[in-house]
Amino acid sequence: MINNKRQYFRVDLLKEIPAIARIYSVNNRAIDIDKTIPVSLLDLSAGGMRVRIPYNLPTQIIILDVNFEFENEHYNLHAQVLRRTSKSGSYEYGLKFLTSHDQISMQRCLNMYKIKNTKHRKVEWDLKLQKYIGCFVKFLELIDEPAYLITSNRLVVACNLKAQAKGIKLGERCYKTICSRNSICPYCELEKAIKEDQVIEADAIVQGKACTARWLYTEDGLTLHYFK
Repeated sequence: MINNKRQYFRVDLLKEIPAIARIYSVNNRAIDIDKTIPVSLLDLSAGGMRVRIPYNLPTQIIILDVNFEFENEHYNLHAQVLRRTSKSGSYEYGLKFLTSHDQISMQRCLNMYKIKNTKHRKVEWDLKLQKYIGCFVKFLELIDEPAYLITSNRLVVACNLKAQAKGIKLGERCYKTICSRNSICPYCELEKAIKEDQVIEADAIVQGKACTARWLYTEDGLTLHYFK
């Protein structure tokens, strides 16, 4: 059994991992149904995962049977549905693994993944996206405020010099490196910006100051984001 919570380091996945889930039990009563639920894995730790599910599920009482492929290994894990957040019609959940065997297996795999993919906190992109990012970096300098290019998974992949001066870290979630938060900002309208072909604005408070947050979706999963 893993007792040291410091071993539960969390890895932000560079790309979302598709998964399939079934309801295993409700209130400790087994459920025998064939209906599957599509799941997107956003990050992983030895103790659990953060996922996106298109359904509003009750928390604390449901255990899911989650199936997915990660680092060439197949996982079939039982996980309890814990906290839930909602944004623009989608739901993100924190899931907790229920057996020490799952925790040990996942920790070993995450160690290898971290060494291979995030040793230097770099975001890996194909040549097409690298070309896009290089072009966007030049346009970001036209914005008078710190400006960022983020993915649909909220990873910061480029920023202008004003943002760099504030110590922004590429490859981290925008809410973490920009706003020093551990979860999505309550005013975030990223999903809305992705759906609508226009600038989306929202009232925001960043580091105690009132401002206006702006998003503009470009293409290939990249969104321009800054505060005015």
